[in-house]
Amino acid sequence: MASKISSHGLAPAPASSTELYYEQEGNPNGPAVLFVHGLGGTTNTFQPLVHALQDCNLVRFDFSGHGRSTLPKLTSIASYVDDCEAIIKHFNLENITVVAHSLGGLIALQLAAKQPKLVSKLVLFGPVKALAQAGKDGCNARAAAVRKGGMAACADTVIGNALAAETLKSKPAIVGYARELLCRQNAEGYALACEALANGEDPEWSAIKAETTIISGAEDKVSAPATCKAISESLGGAKVITFEGVAHWHTLENAVEAAQVVKKALQ
Repeated sequence: MASKISSHGLAPAPASSTELYYEQEGNPNGPAVLFVHGLGGTTNTFQPLVHALQDCNLVRFDFSGHGRSTLPKLTSIASYVDDCEAIIKHFNLENITVVAHSLGGLIALQLAAKQPKLVSKLVLFGPVKALAQAGKDGCNARAAAVRKGGMAACADTVIGNALAAETLKSKPAIVGYARELLCRQNAEGYALACEALANGEDPEWSAIKAETTIISGAEDKVSAPATCKAISESLGGAKVITFEGVAHWHTLENAVEAAQVVKKALQ
């Protein structure tokens, strides 16, 4: 089923002097669900899930410099948290379930630590944490590469590392979907996000009160199962679900089960 968007447009993000593209659908009186995409993602990262969640008040947005949002001068994990807060304020959301992917998972964790009374649940697909030096160097090198050569300079390498072997071999529609998400990005916005991730820090774990579910891909090289386990342990033993035959694009590679996980978390 296609989306039934009830509201879309641009919301101001005062902290970064940008405008954030948003979409709202579902039941405006239902449980609030805020989706936070990751590096190279957009609102459409979660498109495969929304048809199964129409009883909820579904709010998606592109963070600053990504998708259809405008480009800021600088970004950071903190500025992306500010973006989330701007959208929350725009829609007056409360008792929020935040569904996030990859870099969005780190943003969501920081948001939950900052706003524990607003964020009641977290559903994190392949979340990342503060990077070791090798990861920082890789992110900074990727930022330099896309500034020099555009998104084409990294898109296929990223996809090759982020999708499972069977997906790459036999699911060309998913490969094309992921490639389009990446190739349509503003190169500078993507580079800024790479640098924000390189400089990102872990949240204050003890400040997070949200009930958390973490989804790991068995073949994920970006947020490896060990990373998901480490985040779970930092949260005092959050639930971890592993998708077999899936790498880092959980919502594309296993959309049906991903939607079921979110629905169960909302119960």
